[in-house]
Amino acid sequence: MTEMPNKAGPLSAVSPGEDLLLRRGLGTTSLTLITFSSVIGSGWLLAPYTAAKAAGPAAFLSWTIASVTTALISFAFIDLAFRHPMSGGNVRWPQLASGPLVGTVVGWAVFLQAASAGPSESTAVVQYASKWLPWVISGESLSWPGRLLAVALLAFFCTLNLFGIKLLAKVNNVVATIKVVIPVMTVILLLASGFDTSNVETGGGVAPYGISAALTAVVGGGLVYSFTGINAAAVMSGEAKNPRRTVPRATLIVLAGTIVLYMGLQAVMIFSLPNGLLGSGWHGINLQSPLAALATLLGLSWFATVLLADAVFSPSGSLLIGIGVKGRYTYGAAQNGLLPAALTKVDRRFGIPRRALLLNVSLGSVVVLAFGNWKTIASSLSFYYGLSYAAVSVAVTVLGASTPPEKGWLRKWTIPVGFGSFVLSGLILYWSTWEKIRIAVPLLLIGFLIYLARAKSRQGSAFRQQAVGGWLVGFLLMLGVLSVLGTFGGAGVIAAPYDSALVGLLSAGTWWLAHRSGLRHQRSLAQAETPEDNPETARSTA
Repeated sequence: MTEMPNKAGPLSAVSPGEDLLLRRGLGTTSLTLITFSSVIGSGWLLAPYTAAKAAGPAAFLSWTIASVTTALISFAFIDLAFRHPMSGGNVRWPQLASGPLVGTVVGWAVFLQAASAGPSESTAVVQYASKWLPWVISGESLSWPGRLLAVALLAFFCTLNLFGIKLLAKVNNVVATIKVVIPVMTVILLLASGFDTSNVETGGGVAPYGISAALTAVVGGGLVYSFTGINAAAVMSGEAKNPRRTVPRATLIVLAGTIVLYMGLQAVMIFSLPNGLLGSGWHGINLQSPLAALATLLGLSWFATVLLADAVFSPSGSLLIGIGVKGRYTYGAAQNGLLPAALTKVDRRFGIPRRALLLNVSLGSVVVLAFGNWKTIASSLSFYYGLSYAAVSVAVTVLGASTPPEKGWLRKWTIPVGFGSFVLSGLILYWSTWEKIRIAVPLLLIGFLIYLARAKSRQGSAFRQQAVGGWLVGFLLMLGVLSVLGTFGGAGVIAAPYDSALVGLLSAGTWWLAHRSGLRHQRSLAQAETPEDNPETARSTA
């Protein structure tokens, strides 16, 4: 049961009383399959290929880093959903812990994710459909007819989401089962049909382009993106029957399964690739539909057809679920006060945030028409996910300190997990390269400007209380400066690996400041107001 405040607080759009209209009917099986469908989309079809092309066999290091980071952040999400179950929590927990400045900036980042995640899946569907519809592709991007088809897919799957979470869960149970079987078959059949360890030597060794290429691939190759959706059970914890039991089970089952699956798929792309294709190195491989093309080269033409069909089906399943989950992102951002209060309205008949879903699909259509390329959309998305993960890493330690350790899921491991996931998030953000940081950081600072505009009329101690969380702006500026000076697309003034070591050290210091800032914020709220007067002090209990 969730404690609800009586009225809206500082910089809050509305009372979260709309949460009571959400349908709480998701059990472990439904949450597991929803989370699996959220994770296994276009990433499994394309990320192992882009990682191999970028880093060669060192791609296994890329997946290891992405897996460890994902595991830590998954533990943080589980603990937060265990203590404070709520839909859209990935936006609301950072504000609850660190105040409206952090909530607004992170809400903006998550809103950018919500508007772009659907387009990444719909473009992947259309890209793979080019096998039968060649007119949808122009070069490496979608043609204009292809982009219009991707927009039509967004609209279709949004319509299905409008009929409620129970119908969505039933449809997804069938979809997710198929999505489990095909990737597993891919690993088994392709490794059995061709396994050549000499590919490592032919391609230039274990790390032909250096370790930095493997680090860049963590974000640029879409690896972080491939794990996005692992927080689906936690984000929808406000609609779970028993979140303290169902969210941990669902998240851990999917986490373990996807790590094994992605490592297997990367092994396929490294060891099953015909040796003759590596004459120009890993950078030189060029496969339009990577896994299907590889199956054909290995003499499995029948399975190539299956993969091409699943390449349309699998991202379609993720698109179906992703539209619903990302609708909760926007719902949470509206609850934080970043977006208009109208977007917090929950449809009374079907128990869904309908307006939030429709806004995401409308903006997603613009993204598809503007870019039309999976890699461009997916790699930019990874930066925003990384930032929201960093904020959640702080939230889990701050909110964990507000209750006895035994009341949480992580117990005594809350601080180590939060600290570790924050530092790794900082490194992943830095490794995304200056090319992406120079675009992403200014866009994220728009969230800070939105916060300033909303807080402008507030003065005195009330305003100073809302000013906590400045560490996040400093964190973004630090990443920007070091990216300019470092070796990941920067000027190289700070040589590798000293640039990464410096980012790790400064990220550790930023976490300490953020944690202390959050604790001071909690104390000031407790001293200044009663829980009934401030929704940020409301606590959720199972």
